[in-house]
Amino acid sequence: MDKEKETRKRALASEGVLMLLIESLAMRGIVSLDEAEDMLVVLAHSSDASAARATSLRNIIAKLKQLRGGAGDITPGALNLQSPP
Repeated sequence: MDKEKETRKRALASEGVLMLLIESLAMRGIVSLDEAEDMLVVLAHSSDASAARATSLRNIIAKLKQLRGGAGDITPGALNLQSPP
């Protein structure tokens, strides 16, 4: 296998893992939906193919934001991460 093909496969795998991580953290409320959307915008700017792959996740984030009453800046799951006083 040539190096260019191997590099492309690794880049796609890394991008896929990042998208899964962003989705998981946003769904659990560890990062805000606005932060998740910002991260996906950065990924989408890397190439047209990346933009296409990020579109479905960006749509999910937008729908979740609607379900949360349009509040994309809250992190409900992060409240559980704070140490007790």
